[in-house]
Amino acid sequence: MVDSLHQRLSDAFNRGLKNGFESLGDIDKELFLIQHFIVEFEMNGLSGYFYNRLPDVAALESAVVAMRKHGFAQLAELLAEAVAPFASYVDRTTPTTWGAVRDAYDPNRILDSVSKRISNLRSYGVERETDL
Repeated sequence: MVDSLHQRLSDAFNRGLKNGFESLGDIDKELFLIQHFIVEFEMNGLSGYFYNRLPDVAALESAVVAMRKHGFAQLAELLAEAVAPFASYVDRTTPTTWGAVRDAYDPNRILDSVSKRISNLRSYGVERETDL
């Protein structure tokens, strides 16, 4: 990954953790979402990322938009593919397991196949350094 882009992602993420996401400006919020995805993916894979984000499908979609804007087009397309089966996700009032959610929304295990393709991207598919 381009060092200065990596540094900007890391800086925005750290400030967001320290001061709260809402304290960030618009561009830093976008960078935070990208770095948050990278951290979650490296720690828990795509399934873990979704487990920790649902029912906030809008946040998943915001990460896709941020990735597209900041030169992560391949990663954005893969994440968008993974988000698609969950677009109609509704948080149930009765407790359920992550396995049950996956069975209902991702019976073809798209998260697993997309996760493998993300793992094969070099530097998360960053194509260019953007002017921030």
